[in-house]
Amino acid sequence: MRVLVVSAWEPWRRGDGACLVLHAHLRELADRHEVVLLSAGAPARRVAPPTLPVPARWYGRPLPAPADVVLRRLASRVEPAHVAYVERPDLLRDLQHELDARRPDVLHLFGWGTAALQRFSNGVPTIHDAVDPWAANLANRARSPLGRLLDAGQAGRVGAHEARHYPRLGAVVVRSDEDAALLQAQVPAARVRVVPNGVDLPADGAPTDEPVLAFLGAYDAASNVAAARSLVQDVLPLVRQRVPDARALLVGRDPTPELRALDAEVTGTVPDVAAALRRAAVLVAPMTSGLGVKNKVLEAMAAGLPVVATPLAVQGVGASEGVLVGTGPAELAELAAGLLLDPVRRRALGAANRRRAQNTLTWAHSADRLEGVWSECASTS
Repeated sequence: MRVLVVSAWEPWRRGDGACLVLHAHLRELADRHEVVLLSAGAPARRVAPPTLPVPARWYGRPLPAPADVVLRRLASRVEPAHVAYVERPDLLRDLQHELDARRPDVLHLFGWGTAALQRFSNGVPTIHDAVDPWAANLANRARSPLGRLLDAGQAGRVGAHEARHYPRLGAVVVRSDEDAALLQAQVPAARVRVVPNGVDLPADGAPTDEPVLAFLGAYDAASNVAAARSLVQDVLPLVRQRVPDARALLVGRDPTPELRALDAEVTGTVPDVAAALRRAAVLVAPMTSGLGVKNKVLEAMAAGLPVVATPLAVQGVGASEGVLVGTGPAELAELAAGLLLDPVRRRALGAANRRRAQNTLTWAHSADRLEGVWSECASTS
């Protein structure tokens, strides 16, 4: 199958959870299909991307990022400003050339702002990987005061964008059944499909026996900042009533000054997430907002850690032998303290999580689901 992929973001930037999804899918599907990638978002000075498994072209910002953001907001009249972020003149030119000269079997539009490109598809079956419901998750980004000012009015345009373009697509892909239900309610005419995230299985290694509770996330998302704060301020003090030397480890990029001031070790960006997680005994995810499958849960499972989490944190994964669900700080603390005090059970649950990740939660399984959506879209056009 010939597939043309247009991405809003650079898939080689794997520290970003959304970019990681496309990178993994390209890696898994490049040997099965003839795939070409056009990627917006790269800085203009980038010489070349890291090695990708498919031919790629990328399109940089002509101006420094702050000026680019302001001009796109000022130029935005109907569509959200992020559509202009994607629809750079050179990208549109190459998109049209690929559609005319190569005539792909499927046009795969990845990320926020790409759905509007369906109007150029010229009859080529088109799917849009929305990553998550855009309008519903827009407020989750951690924004500066200037960013919030520039985002004024964008939420309404995003909702209108979804309602306008999604019914015209062969399929709209999200990560979980919960996200699919939310998006289907917002845009009833959309053909919504679920392709869960996967995870890479790191080399085997035993997590620590130290009483360390970890949280993992990118802290440019407000939901992750709130969850990390809740772990340290709400859950950890209750755990210490039973395990006095318990401590917290916050792993991930872009930690805010607020998080760095907490009673926790804050790593910032780490070269190896699995190695960082093995410094913990349990992953605790007290998420109360945010959408989509939480990569943090999958990463912990693959690293052999038991997981204690809220129902929201395990959307798309679900409770299981090694994934324990609690509805608030008291329940989460009770579950986490119990695991810290029972090393035999803790190790058994971590091993069960790793087996589950290996057997059913790999990127190969995820790519198979996406391939099925490609085939469905191509065959029903």
